[in-house]
Amino acid sequence: MKKWILFPFILLLFSFSCSDKKKQNNIPFTKDEIDIYVKKAMILHNIPGLALAVIKDNEIVYENYFGKSSLDKNNPVDENTLFRIFSATKLITSTAIFQLIQNEKLSLEDKISKYIDDLPQQWQEIKVKNLLSHSSGLPDIIRYKSTLTDGELMKKLFNDKMDFITGNQFRYNQTNYWLLTQIIEKITGRSFEDYILKNQFDTPFNEVLFSSNSQEVIPNRATRYFYNENKKEFEKDTNNNGKRGHSGNGLNITLKKFIEWNKKLDDNILLSNKIKSEMWKPFNFTNQKDVFLHGWSSIKVNGLNSYGFSGGNLAAFRKFVDSNTTIILLSNGYEIPAYDIIINDIARISIPKLKAQKLTKEEDIMRFITYRKFNKANQSFKKLKKENPNSSFDNLKWNINSIGNSYAYSKNNIENALDVFKFNAEVNSNWWISKASLAEVYEMKKDSLKAIENYNKAILLNKDNQWNYNEQMKNKIAELKSKQ
Repeated sequence: MKKWILFPFILLLFSFSCSDKKKQNNIPFTKDEIDIYVKKAMILHNIPGLALAVIKDNEIVYENYFGKSSLDKNNPVDENTLFRIFSATKLITSTAIFQLIQNEKLSLEDKISKYIDDLPQQWQEIKVKNLLSHSSGLPDIIRYKSTLTDGELMKKLFNDKMDFITGNQFRYNQTNYWLLTQIIEKITGRSFEDYILKNQFDTPFNEVLFSSNSQEVIPNRATRYFYNENKKEFEKDTNNNGKRGHSGNGLNITLKKFIEWNKKLDDNILLSNKIKSEMWKPFNFTNQKDVFLHGWSSIKVNGLNSYGFSGGNLAAFRKFVDSNTTIILLSNGYEIPAYDIIINDIARISIPKLKAQKLTKEEDIMRFITYRKFNKANQSFKKLKKENPNSSFDNLKWNINSIGNSYAYSKNNIENALDVFKFNAEVNSNWWISKASLAEVYEMKKDSLKAIENYNKAILLNKDNQWNYNEQMKNKIAELKSKQ
C-alpha cells in the first residue's frame, strides 16, 4: 500500500524535474546580450564594420548592423551594405554542384575528364568529389601570376607536379573551385555567374553580385580593409582575383539576401533534404584523420555539430542543424581575426541548450590575454577544453598567436610577445606553430639556446612538414649554432 502512495508523489517530483530541466534548456537570450558582446569584440579586434544575424526555426531572432562600411566616407553599415564574403562563396558553388546532382546532370563519382578536355595523365583519376573536398592533390593556382590567360594558366598547372595522391588528404586549394566553374559552365551552357544568380537568388543584382576585384567601384559595397601593423592604421585592399576567382571568393551580398538564401536552403527550395545530407556527409580521406565535408567544414561547439565555411577572416556562415539555428557574420576588416570565435560565442549565447550551461566564451580568453591576465586566461582555457573535449580550437590558437605577432612586429614589445607565445605554447603544447613562434621571439631576444630548443620541438611536432617549414627551421638552428 505504501508503494502505491509513494508512486504518485515520485511521479510528481519527476514531472517537476523534467519541467525545470525543460525551462533551463529554453533560457531565452536578449538582443542586448549579443549587442554588448559584439561591441566589445569589435573594440578588442579593431573591426571597422560588421553585420550579424541569428535565425532560429526559420525565424530571424536577431539582426543588427555595427560600425562603418567606409572609414574615409564615414558610411555606416546598414541593411543595404554589400559585403564580400570571400571563400564563404564556396558554399554557394557547392550548392550549385549539388543542384546539378539533384537534377541528374552530374555525379560526385564523375571523373572531371568527362567535362574538361585534354587533361594530363596525373589528373585522370580526379573526381568531382575530390574538387569539392579539397582532396584532389592539384597544384594551387595562387602560385602563378593572375595576369596569365586561362590557357596559359592551365598549361602551367598541367606541367606542375601533384601535391599528393588524389584522395589522400585535405589541402585547401583554389584550383579545385576554378575547375568546378568550368564543369558548371560545360553542363549548363551558361556563365557561372548567370547560373548561380538565376538558380539561387531571386533578387535585383544590386543586392547580390560577383566581383573579386577590391578596386572595383560598387555602390553600397563595404570597403575591405587590411591593418598595417607598422603604420598602425587601416589601408584599403587592392587585391584583384579577376573572374577566375568568382567561384572561390567572388560573391558580394547584403545580410538580408544571405538570410533569404538560407531560408531557401532550409525550405528545401535549393536542395532536397536527401541531397543536403549528401553534401554534408564527411569525405573519406585515405589518411583517415582529416575531416571535411563536400564544400562545407564541420565544426563542433560544446558537442553541437555545425556546418559552414568562412572567408577572408571576415565572413562566416554556420548552420547548427540539430538546433535549427543559423548564424551569419559579415565584416570588412580587423587587426586580429575573430570570425569563428565570434560565431562560436554567439552560438553559446543564442542557442538555449548551450546558454543554459553558462559556458566559457572564447572571446573572454582573448580579452584576458590582451590585458595580460594570463592566470585567468589559463583557467578559462582549461575550462573551455573540458567543455569541448573533441575540439582542437584551431582558430582560437591562431588568434592568440596573432596577438603575440602584433606585440613582436608592430608594437616592438618583445616581452609582451614572449608572454603571449609562452602561454600559447603551454596551452597548445602539441601545436608546432606555438613552439616555432616562441623560438622566433627568443631569437629576437638573442637567446640562442632557448630559440634552438623550441625550433627543435617545433620540428618534432611538425611531422607532416607543413608548408615545408622544417627545412627553414633547421637552417635557423644551424645559423644560431654558428654564432655561438
